[in-house]
Amino acid sequence: MFYNSTDKIKMGEFVVSPIPMLAADTGVTFTATVVIAGIVIVVGMLLLLIFIFNLFGKFVPVIEKWSNALSEKMAFIKASVKAKWQARKKNTASESETESLSENREILSANPAADLPKPVPVVEAGISGEIVAAIAAAVAVSEGPDAVVHSIKRKNINTRNLWAAAAAADNTRPF
Repeated sequence: MFYNSTDKIKMGEFVVSPIPMLAADTGVTFTATVVIAGIVIVVGMLLLLIFIFNLFGKFVPVIEKWSNALSEKMAFIKASVKAKWQARKKNTASESETESLSENREILSANPAADLPKPVPVVEAGISGEIVAAIAAAVAVSEGPDAVVHSIKRKNINTRNLWAAAAAADNTRPF
């Protein structure tokens, strides 16, 4: 259906011409309003994201510290129970239950960090002690003195994801 400039569309109680509905408003006021609204929305969302990430940065270390303390305590309890179990295996002589309960209470009330030995990293064969020391020193400098290196392994550089290998082969293929 084609409209003439004289045709009118009835919308409820109002009679509207279709021509202004098809043409974009290019007025300075309308354009400035759209641009300013866009800038305000973008900057507002950016500030909201900055606020959310700041909150995240404050809460994650607290939760991580609490989790590490809990895992240390659980490791200490497991080690002490395991040591008790091995001691009971070695000493087949029966002890009274009250003595063992009091010893367990003493173990659980002790400071777990003072009694636990420092963990030794599991190192893959062929990696020298100097490299292990250098990696441990770098981790200690970047993460702090409480950081622990659990294992050191060689990264196999030759293996590649099949999709990545296919993409590399496709992108480096001659014309």
